[in-house]
Amino acid sequence: MSESVLYLVGILIMVLGIALSIGLHEFGHLIPAKKFGVRVPNWAIGFGPKLFGRKVGETEYSVRLIPLGGFITLIGMYPPEKPGNEGKKRLFPNMIAAARDAHSEHVQPGEDNRMFYQLPAYKRIIVMFGGPLMNLVLGVAMISSALVFVGQPQRVNQIDSVVGCVEQMVDPKAECGQDSKPTPAVLAGLEAGDKIIEVNRQKIDQTTEFFKGDVDSSNWTYSLLVQRGEDQIELSLSPAIAALPYVGADGKVAVDANGDYLLKDRGYLGVRWATSRVPVGADVALRASGEMTAQTMGFIVQFPVAVYDSVSSLFTDKPRAGDGAISIVGIGQIAGEANANQNATLADRVYLNLMLLGSLNLALFAFNMIPLPPLDGGHIAGAIYEYLKRGAYRLARKPDPGPVDTALMAPVSGIMFILLLLAGVAMIVVDIVNPVGL
Repeated sequence: MSESVLYLVGILIMVLGIALSIGLHEFGHLIPAKKFGVRVPNWAIGFGPKLFGRKVGETEYSVRLIPLGGFITLIGMYPPEKPGNEGKKRLFPNMIAAARDAHSEHVQPGEDNRMFYQLPAYKRIIVMFGGPLMNLVLGVAMISSALVFVGQPQRVNQIDSVVGCVEQMVDPKAECGQDSKPTPAVLAGLEAGDKIIEVNRQKIDQTTEFFKGDVDSSNWTYSLLVQRGEDQIELSLSPAIAALPYVGADGKVAVDANGDYLLKDRGYLGVRWATSRVPVGADVALRASGEMTAQTMGFIVQFPVAVYDSVSSLFTDKPRAGDGAISIVGIGQIAGEANANQNATLADRVYLNLMLLGSLNLALFAFNMIPLPPLDGGHIAGAIYEYLKRGAYRLARKPDPGPVDTALMAPVSGIMFILLLLAGVAMIVVDIVNPVGL
């Protein structure tokens, strides 16, 4: 299969995976809403004009033109304005009235007791939390499946490739010239495909950590027993020291404020090790999924800064951070590149697609838990506030204040929607002009 076809296959997998994630998110709202008796007129993937749809029972299921999320319509989402407040001056009164009308226009005769706002607070929390919970479950399931059934990449004691010169240790794309200094692996006669059986007469299996970069390499020489095809040969390897990029405490290649590699004198061999996939236990996979969820929630807090940094990369020479903000277009690009890689095995492709979709679902969970409307976390926060307020009134032996008028937050919802839309469009532009890549 050609690279272009594989690239398109990777993008298609992401498109279908994202659509599935959004659809299941909305089902996470729809199922408990119907269970509690709320009528749900609409379930949709995307926004804007309807591309196609079908009505099943009380609900019309549709796919919309703009694939930037999804929604369901719950009748009576907002309570009616309290008597006596009709003439009260408010900011954006038309927007508030429009929010009420949008969720009351679907109410039919005899449905006065099927409106969302009439549910007890805990049931509204269940309905709104159902969507993010679905994404959390999907994310954990996908990541755990990748780790348990496909296996985590792990370096083995076989050489994948030999680095020709020191210049390529700093920059893999550099060319070796006549004046280039060969790496110790070249001088020792090591070749791609060689398997290191013994180091200094000691057998090694999965580890390649027999050389530590902080030693004085001039005083070290390693005696190697190498399996090359059907032959076993003995080679002598003397590591060297050079100013090379190093990996920081976060496990990533360290860079300065300008995005340039930070160099450090360290020992090197001049080989790139092959990897093998090692399945992990379910407990390890769940722990890893939990750590990724925590990291994702931490990233959401820094999301505005991450978007700013990504957009600013269009106007500066600063390279774009590989772990920064990314749009659905960027995710599709990464999936396409990974699937188009002719050196990638089927296991490699499955692993990466599962990890990408799993990470996306964790991001959807964390993002939707932000306690601001129109996100699910905003509705959950409103229900919690109402529960506490009504409880306080009961303790004070005051009359029930009734449901909290969440429609008053409609202006905030509108502003948030515009900001999210602008951020989404900006990130799509960044991913097209200055993609992250693999």
